[in-house]
Amino acid sequence: MTLTCLAPHVQVANMTWFYQAENERTNTKITEEGAVPNSSINFQPILESANGKYTCVVKAEDGKRFNDIYELNATECQPNYYGKVCNQVCDCHYGGTCDRWEGCLCPPGRRGDRCEHTCAPGTYGWNCSMSCYCENIAPCDAVNGSCICAEGRSGEFCQIVSSVGNNQAVVVALASVLPTIAVIVCIVTVVLIKRRRRRPNPRNTKQTDINLDVMETLSSWEVDKEDIISLEHMIGEGEFGHVVRGKLRVPQGYQILVAAKSIRPDRMTASAVRDFRREMDILARIHEDKEGHPNVVKFHGVVTKSEPQYIFVEYAMNEDLLRYLWNIREERKITGHTKLLERLNFAHDVASGLSELARLKIVHRDIAARNVVISDRKVAKIADFGLSRDVYVSSAYKRTNQGGEEELLPLKWMALESLRDGVYTCESDVWSYGVLLWEIVSFGEEPRYAGGPMHPDVCTLLELLRKGVRLQQPENCSQPLYRIIRSCWVVDPSKRPTPEELLDKIDQLKPPRHAAHLVNHDLR
Repeated sequence: MTLTCLAPHVQVANMTWFYQAENERTNTKITEEGAVPNSSINFQPILESANGKYTCVVKAEDGKRFNDIYELNATECQPNYYGKVCNQVCDCHYGGTCDRWEGCLCPPGRRGDRCEHTCAPGTYGWNCSMSCYCENIAPCDAVNGSCICAEGRSGEFCQIVSSVGNNQAVVVALASVLPTIAVIVCIVTVVLIKRRRRRPNPRNTKQTDINLDVMETLSSWEVDKEDIISLEHMIGEGEFGHVVRGKLRVPQGYQILVAAKSIRPDRMTASAVRDFRREMDILARIHEDKEGHPNVVKFHGVVTKSEPQYIFVEYAMNEDLLRYLWNIREERKITGHTKLLERLNFAHDVASGLSELARLKIVHRDIAARNVVISDRKVAKIADFGLSRDVYVSSAYKRTNQGGEEELLPLKWMALESLRDGVYTCESDVWSYGVLLWEIVSFGEEPRYAGGPMHPDVCTLLELLRKGVRLQQPENCSQPLYRIIRSCWVVDPSKRPTPEELLDKIDQLKPPRHAAHLVNHDLR
């Protein structure tokens, strides 16, 4: 866990953290005063002994003081227990899952403290919170709300009453129009066949996103329940998804650490299910040869035949690139080292992974430092192909309405054509890669466009980009590196560099081996 103190609304003179243990009254200073825009405290691991109040005190240049308090109350619950002090038992039935704070989260159609009850008549869905609209006293399915019509009734809401006379009338009417219907069906069929013949093969198109209907089956990736050794503590939670650390037995016979993703039972929306399925299909496609790519997160399997469903990927010992950059920034204050070569290696790794996605004609749509994980060998790997904008939910995502459906979009990482037309291609991923490079150079600062608010809406950001406004050159960024970054933000997508070209350009920036003493200094 990281506690970060932000004060974007004032000119900060200095910032200090104080700690007050649970049963003590006095504060202990835990950071020295310093003129920094923000400051972070890292907890790894999170221990109950660290519980207490953490106060961030900010002094502005005009002399005013501001403070905010975080209270840490960490308690590790045993499996099947929940509550403030983990003293309540879940004991969920009928597929319910135990939530750390809420207790049993019941599947659709179930309710009660133990999920022991079905929905009351006239209700259905998660927490039985949806109302049925069946007519003629017809009951509805407790899971999906579909009306169950009695004999002699039909229609979506059982609103149609059938009779013999009516049936005969329907038969006569159908007989009179059947020849016309047959002709229309033939015409439509011919048109569809001609269109299909003219339609380009997706494999031959320059760009395509994943078509979930034609993806290969996931059956070969199905994980047996017996191979799931354990599901441990949560490492990520958002509005729609959970990620927990777990242990999995692989076909070779040994155990590995994995990150297990699932959709929160109480947030099973159509868009969440769509993104979850999309991530499964993309990972399966990347790993068609079972090996995958060294710069794409390793895929270990799925659970789709029981609830909850899971996606298992490799567990990243060093978390995501964004947090890793924050740590480098904090270390730099003490040592002065910028770990330039290491950061350039990360940039190279992501470009390599992006090249593989482009080869497979897979569009990621959210290339950003928060969606890149760092392995124990300090290798950067592209991750989070579906639920990323939710699981690690942050101010990076803006809630928008696209075609009547609400989405969380990473506006400041999106290409001009994606913002304007909703178009996502490998070239738009290159635009996002330019923002990721900017993040790497700025040690994980959040992007901000000059002349605009910290969190602009679509219209405001589009107007800025159309005027030619781009993210400014960071303080520690060389001119050659900033030229690479800016080349990713060309308006014409066809004139942006390809991932292969980016690989070559990043390699040219790396200091020669005999100049190892340069790795801890900025590129100028």
